[in-house]
Amino acid sequence: MTKVVVIGGGISGLASAYFLSQQIDPQDITVIESDDRLGGTVSKVEFGSHFAETGPDSFITRNPSAIDLAADLDLSGRLISPATNSAFIYSRSALHPIPPGTVFGAPSNFKKFFGNSLISKTGQLRAAIEPFLGQAKIQGDTTVGAFAKKRWGKEVTDRLIEPLVGGIHAGTVYELSLAQCAPQYLDAAHTHTSVSKGLRSQMANYTPSGHPMFYSLEGGLSSLVDSLVGLLEKRNVEILTRCESAEILPLADGYRITTEGKSFDAEGVICATPAFVTSRLLKAVSRTASELLDTIDYASPIMTLLGYEDASFGEPLRGSGLLVPRQTKTLTSAITFATNKWPSWKSEGETILRVSAGRIGDNRVWGFDDRSLVATLEAEMTNILGVRSRSIRSNVARWQKRIPQFKPFHSQLIQRIRESLPSGVELAGAPFLGVGIPACISSASLAADRLAKTLSKPR
Repeated sequence: MTKVVVIGGGISGLASAYFLSQQIDPQDITVIESDDRLGGTVSKVEFGSHFAETGPDSFITRNPSAIDLAADLDLSGRLISPATNSAFIYSRSALHPIPPGTVFGAPSNFKKFFGNSLISKTGQLRAAIEPFLGQAKIQGDTTVGAFAKKRWGKEVTDRLIEPLVGGIHAGTVYELSLAQCAPQYLDAAHTHTSVSKGLRSQMANYTPSGHPMFYSLEGGLSSLVDSLVGLLEKRNVEILTRCESAEILPLADGYRITTEGKSFDAEGVICATPAFVTSRLLKAVSRTASELLDTIDYASPIMTLLGYEDASFGEPLRGSGLLVPRQTKTLTSAITFATNKWPSWKSEGETILRVSAGRIGDNRVWGFDDRSLVATLEAEMTNILGVRSRSIRSNVARWQKRIPQFKPFHSQLIQRIRESLPSGVELAGAPFLGVGIPACISSASLAADRLAKTLSKPR
């Protein structure tokens, strides 16, 4: 019997195995992954003479977990920050700079906010009422959209907060949990009479470590995955790909993880798989946890890389990209000007765009085959950016059911799931602490610590 089986070879599963390998014999750990590659949504492809990433292209530094892991893997010297962070919002057939004086889309400094081109004068005046509304009354949890609409008005919510906060989750702020998806608003509401003033205070110490807001790695975020895998293999952790788990069965002294070709008996298990997969795996060991996990919805975005000749643009693109509010009704939800943001991706004479499409409530994009999708997005690039020709190369990455949706009272749901788990079973991944690489790493660390403590207790 092995000590632990980690199910899932994405960043959460690999990090779980890494943290476990510091606490138990690494040779007692097996990682199994259903795909033929490791890393999950952390993925890059050859694109022209360089590479481009089709999943996340950076991580936030406010949570230091990814920075700390990079240091452990001797990757600190390869951390790089975006060359530009300025961005736009596409609204009413025009590009508008994200208004100054905002924090996570919410107005925080009205002197800077006034006069922006995105929000009408009426909308700006409605937002400016916020400091006079009195202390926000929040009972339990609510949606980001409901809270923002009360504090700053519908226009600010729909044109600014929706594409910024909703876009991170490929969701809508009118369904996303305030506590889980915009805790900055909640903290500000609890500490200040004016939420706007509270947000302004938060920004004074947003990155206390002195790091920039975002990092990537030279060679892309796959370098983090490759280094993790290399270290685990060096420690003799067993890593198996093309090994899909079917179910977890209880044994008298542990668990049996069955797959199509073989089974593994283990004292403990970490499931680092999407909630709907974990739900299936846990049916035999905790029907309650299984049923609760199955209630978590997922968005299915598609990331399309489009390579254009520089001459296709009337003038060089400025900034790092743009966001598209839901009510604009384009397939495109966001565009990253990838070769502006990451100059190392650039081949001479070529501009690369990363075009995001697909979000909760809008799955039109999945009705297109790759060729039709590229053609449709190219037409939208003409309307949005004034592109004057077709792309010279493209790549479509379909991420079906990859971004969990955090509805109100999500943290309470997760607590009920954890309380329903039998001893020796732990969960890690995006549904538990939040989307993004640092949150996944943090969840992996906590899962590994809990399981290591369980295994050390006498039976």
